[in-house]
Amino acid sequence: MCGIAGCIAFDGADAHEVVARMVPQLAHRGPDGEGVWSEGTIAIGHRRLSIIDLETGKQPMSNEDGSVTITYNGELYNFMELRHELLRKGHAFRTSSDTEVIIHAYEEWGDACVERFRGMFSFGIVDTRNRRLFLARDHLGIKPLVYYSTRGRFAFASEIQALKAAADKPLEIDLQSIDQYLLLQYIPAPGSAYRQVRKLLPGHRMSVSFDGIIQEPEGYWRFAFSPVAGKTEEEWVEEVDAALRESVRAHLVSDVPFGAFLSGGVDSSAVVAYMAQLLDTPVETFSIGFEEAEFSELPFAEAVAKRWRTNHHVEIVKPDALAILPDLVRHYGEPFGDSSAVPTYYVCRMARRHVTMVLSGDGGDELFAGYQSHLEWIAYLTGTEPSKSLWRRAVYPVATRLFPERYPPRYPYGPTLRNWLRFNTYFSAPLRQRLWRGEHHRELTQLDRFEKAFEKGRDFSPVNKAQYWDIKTYLPFDILTKVDVASMMNSLEVRTPIIDVKVAEFAAQIPETFNIRQVDGVWAGKLLLKKLMEKYYPPEFLHRRKMGFSVPLAKWFTTGESSLAQVADRLLARNSEISEFFEPATVRRLVRFNRSEALWRLLFLEEWLSQNR
Repeated sequence: MCGIAGCIAFDGADAHEVVARMVPQLAHRGPDGEGVWSEGTIAIGHRRLSIIDLETGKQPMSNEDGSVTITYNGELYNFMELRHELLRKGHAFRTSSDTEVIIHAYEEWGDACVERFRGMFSFGIVDTRNRRLFLARDHLGIKPLVYYSTRGRFAFASEIQALKAAADKPLEIDLQSIDQYLLLQYIPAPGSAYRQVRKLLPGHRMSVSFDGIIQEPEGYWRFAFSPVAGKTEEEWVEEVDAALRESVRAHLVSDVPFGAFLSGGVDSSAVVAYMAQLLDTPVETFSIGFEEAEFSELPFAEAVAKRWRTNHHVEIVKPDALAILPDLVRHYGEPFGDSSAVPTYYVCRMARRHVTMVLSGDGGDELFAGYQSHLEWIAYLTGTEPSKSLWRRAVYPVATRLFPERYPPRYPYGPTLRNWLRFNTYFSAPLRQRLWRGEHHRELTQLDRFEKAFEKGRDFSPVNKAQYWDIKTYLPFDILTKVDVASMMNSLEVRTPIIDVKVAEFAAQIPETFNIRQVDGVWAGKLLLKKLMEKYYPPEFLHRRKMGFSVPLAKWFTTGESSLAQVADRLLARNSEISEFFEPATVRRLVRFNRSEALWRLLFLEEWLSQNR
């Protein structure tokens, strides 16, 4: 995996010098080498983490006559197939890297080349013959690409901190994006924490002429659920088995040592099962746990490791792990509130001591309807929630008024965005109303800006609509962002065989009733994948309640370096950064009731503001 950067200087600045400042900011993404290419007012740069073609895959890389030059971050899993096709069309290759395949694919098919790629990628191609810069990001958003645009300068990079080195004026904080962070725990693309910085959406491409004409980003791939009728459960199980096995095999191509994350959940356990069957040597597996047993899945991970005789590595994350917060903030570049970023960092750090690349199980919940929110959503829509009508009609409205941070308001039944967000928001609208100082109430998020994305799934079933929203938002902007940043902090490549364009297009054909339905009167999800895994794991392993990668913040905030008193001191200090924007009384209430997840998000925001103001 790598770090990429580039700049077009319309203002006469030295583009080579600008990119030379950007590239060192990405050194952690690529410890194995760096390079800068420039011509006139444009330059691109690269930091390399060598995975394939260790000797000749250096970047930036050009074609034979130097008219096409690329800086690329990612892996193409079908690059050998494309290479053979391009050879038949007369292209000549000097290396065995997938980077050169992209160059010749662009020569052959132009912007449409991305439609042929299978993998994770973000890249910038300088086309001097047509005097343009071409940018693209993979279908599902595994690899990031951010860009900065003013009248004087256009720059792109893998991370925001590299763009700061390219800025020709101070970056301005976007408070509406900060409110979206409070709502969702991340800032959704194309926005960012800064007004001048944008994120290229997954499955999108764009171009910028050397004269400064920017072609707005356009989508080149559309994910859509299209259920196929007429197949039995057994037939679907066989097809899921074949699709996942083939994807894991494709993701194992590497010239460096590799392993797998093993959380003990169904998805990572499935990936390890396929790896163990495909490889001739034991799989290196890596697990993180906590001293708090109710948050730790280590016993399940150890059972999987024993089943497949892996070389298993374990680390316990303790309360002092919160000391990593300043480094996390620095690398994310903007507020990011998912507290599982902490254990994700530590499992990446542990894995990097042994291997350079790992496979993860991310994506199974989105593609096979496995989140608890999916179960609560369908129970809510069908009126089969376990809550009693008295609670629903009488007690809940009172609880909403008194404790809006815990009990968000209910709205009339229906598969609407407002109702779906009830299961997926972190600071409810009433709480954010209380939190922001009065002069900032205009920054409160209006849901109409999300309606367009939600409306694209209007023809899907309610469950598919929820999955679609997760695939288009939560997956790329939370899960994949978290994994990318944590892994790149440790110069580790993470591959996601479940989040594969071929697997996604296949999973979209599965009727939802095979994935989610009532079992003994209780809604259960991810049933098809669990059915497949029954040949490897016992029912009590597969059908337990989902734990996720949650962190025992409430307990951590009562002990040691991160005690609640110290959290309060930082957030409620007269000179705290958030005091400019938030009402101390509301923050004090969150501290009083130890609303640990909300406090973590405020701590992250406080640290980010202190680093960037």
